[in-house]
Amino acid sequence: MESWSGPERGTAPYVRASVLPGALADLAGPGVDMVVWARVVPPAWHETLEACALPAGRVVLCGTLDEVTLALRRPDMRRRYPTFLIEDVEQTAALVAALAVCATLTVVLGDPAAWAEAGPLPPGRLRALCCYGAGTVDWVSGRAGGCDLVSSISPYALAFVPAWGAAHVAWRFGQLGARAVAVEIVAG
Repeated sequence: MESWSGPERGTAPYVRASVLPGALADLAGPGVDMVVWARVVPPAWHETLEACALPAGRVVLCGTLDEVTLALRRPDMRRRYPTFLIEDVEQTAALVAALAVCATLTVVLGDPAAWAEAGPLPPGRLRALCCYGAGTVDWVSGRAGGCDLVSSISPYALAFVPAWGAAHVAWRFGQLGARAVAVEIVAG
């Protein structure tokens, strides 16, 4: 799937989406502002998040990929979040670092409601977003009748926003439930 440009969309971002991981190759294409990998996850992920107690607030990790990975593997992080989630964040961080050809990362993990009070993250070459469980990543996909049109990706899908995209992608975490955990990874 992809968004189509047209006069009614104005400066809306050009978005490509697929359930196949090969969609990430589209990040190298000209004019792409966001790529969504709408991956299919094991049912155990849903079941685990429904059954566990999730912490409030958020955790911010900064450093090289190795430093971030070591921080994610600390016992206190393993107690806060389910194993599958920590492993997925580790793998996603490695993917972002490789795609951006970047040595430093900032990883924000936790309750997406805490993002409202969060300060701005550093600008980066590539940003990855995911909302696990009961929540979505939303973005402004155009304007109609003077109002923003908002599109969403489903929980567990990964959105990749490259700094080299032509349009600014205005995003937020939306449709938040009690079982939402979000991650934002910035390579830069």
